[in-house]
Amino acid sequence: MKNSVEYKGFKFEYELYYQPEERQTMEYPGCGEEFEITSITLNGIDAEELLENQREEFEDYIINELKSYNPY
Repeated sequence: MKNSVEYKGFKFEYELYYQPEERQTMEYPGCGEEFEITSITLNGIDAEELLENQREEFEDYIINELKSYNPY
């Protein structure tokens, strides 16, 4: 999934993998929610190194943005 977000005054594009939580059943143990950013770009240029020390903050920002669109 490719998205964009305004972060600290810059428009970053990112791709992410998201696996929602799956509930446990009698036949299936279930799995927890997974979220992984697979790429980050700024104006088409790889921005991984630019955000190296802020990666966790950036991911938390995106998670909060996504949850604000879908509070369920």
